[in-house]
Amino acid sequence: WGVGGIEAEAVCCGQPISMVLPEVVGYKLVGKLPSQATATDLVLAIAKNLRAKGVVGKFVEFYGPGVSTLSLSDRATISNMSPEFGA
Repeated sequence: WGVGGIEAEAVCCGQPISMVLPEVVGYKLVGKLPSQATATDLVLAIAKNLRAKGVVGKFVEFYGPGVSTLSLSDRATISNMSPEFGA
């Protein structure tokens, strides 16, 4: 999902552009990742849940108290694996 070069150029030249924004799906993270689990384990579980919900072509926003317990690299792992669940 994104804006192509032609659309970006038109906007820079002052032309209006309309876009349909995808639906946003929230995914609440609670608790803390167990020490024996990895971020990859977490994202595979997330992918399984989100595939079952059918989130292809939608934005997925992660929220909740569990987000702050994840390291930056764990968060990046989730972000980088988003194509696995179709977001």
